[in-house]
Amino acid sequence: MGATKALEDWLQVKRLDILNKFFLGGTEVTASAAELNKLDGVTADAAEINILDGVTATADEINKAADKSAQTLTDNGAITVKNGICLLNKAGAIAATLANPTDVTDDFKRLSIRSLTAQTHTVTVTGGFGNGGSGEDVATFSGVIGDGIELMAYGGFWYITGAHQVTVA
Repeated sequence: MGATKALEDWLQVKRLDILNKFFLGGTEVTASAAELNKLDGVTADAAEINILDGVTATADEINKAADKSAQTLTDNGAITVKNGICLLNKAGAIAATLANPTDVTDDFKRLSIRSLTAQTHTVTVTGGFGNGGSGEDVATFSGVIGDGIELMAYGGFWYITGAHQVTVA
């Protein structure tokens, strides 16, 4: 019994209290294992993770954004759907344009753009994704079926929330 108490005391002095708390570098870790596992593989920096910090949405705004639609683009042109999915389906590469969403009206809408053909499609948005400017205004698909990009509207701009084999420049 004395040895167990001595081990507990040693662990607490070394800031590893596995019975109650866990400290790293003097800071208590309060996240659960499930919360930490959500970050496994994330390569974003703090600014990218916190891009929507302080943004709030009412239940009505979220429900409005839930209305989904679909579009299949078979030639160069505009992606007109703002909430749902746009499929790129042409034997050659599509040069698509995407208008910025409307501030407030389109906030929190989500758009998925997917390639059904093995082509290097491009999607160009005015002002850049996330208002990133001309260096971040063209999304180029790698040329593999299934390439895609996930976007969310906020504040009059499209923010990238995910991508598979798509580069932005």
